[in-house]
Amino acid sequence: MTADFTKSVGILIVSTVVVASFSLLVWVVPNIVRGPEIAIGSAALPLTAIEVAGRDIYISEGCHVCHTQMVRPLDPEIARNGRANKESDDIYEFPNLWGSKRTGPDLTNMGRKYSDQWHTIHLINPRQVVPTSIMPSYPWLFEQKLSGDDITGKMETLRDLGVPYSAEDIADARLQVRGKTKGEALIRYLQSLGVDTSEEAL
Repeated sequence: MTADFTKSVGILIVSTVVVASFSLLVWVVPNIVRGPEIAIGSAALPLTAIEVAGRDIYISEGCHVCHTQMVRPLDPEIARNGRANKESDDIYEFPNLWGSKRTGPDLTNMGRKYSDQWHTIHLINPRQVVPTSIMPSYPWLFEQKLSGDDITGKMETLRDLGVPYSAEDIADARLQVRGKTKGEALIRYLQSLGVDTSEEAL
């Protein structure tokens, strides 16, 4: 019987559909149903066009693999990083980047900590500001410029997912991004983290 099960393509397909359907039911449907409820009272603001571009660079360079954006409800974490994260903090994040692995520090409130100049130096050569850092250097981010050609489509997709972008936000998006370096866009994203949802802002 076991041999028949493992060799049956039909059973494999049915099993896959059942598991995928269960996942959809458990993970996706509740978020769709509860979305408006979660959004009520949220202090979260949508990212600007340049911040959306910077977030894409943050993901493409793998920054989210080593850095979380999730302050857990533990006293030492709250003392170090601010209040614990809430669902409503990330209602406009697709996908959210909470994570669980911390090779580097949590970045939930990074936007309230350092200047643009600090971030520039840190990205070009992390050891200049944190001598013990094991983070890779990213000097090329300040050499590669963005065309902004794809930002309109990205923001339209985010609007379809529920981010409240206006027609004007989307129309101005390409001009906001075009000509900026990847490093500048990434810094704009980092400087947005925690600014809207921090305890000081609430």
